[in-house]
Amino acid sequence: MSVKTCVNIPDELFNEAKKLSGNFSFVVTEALREYLRKKKIQKALSSFGKWEEREKSSVDIVSEMRKGGKRRCADRHR
Repeated sequence: MSVKTCVNIPDELFNEAKKLSGNFSFVVTEALREYLRKKKIQKALSSFGKWEEREKSSVDIVSEMRKGGKRRCADRHR
């Protein structure tokens, strides 16, 4: 499925893209794919180190959750 939309693009960018590729839709689609890929990588990289700021290790936190009985968690120690 595809979506038709209207976007404002500076003339010089449009003209350069048309010179490099006869299919402007393909150029925009590839640019959006690359943009989204980079954003996902940035999001993943920014999440690294979040656990380091906690007083307990992630293993201890998960173990406490399993002992609490409030949530059904897989017990891998059985």
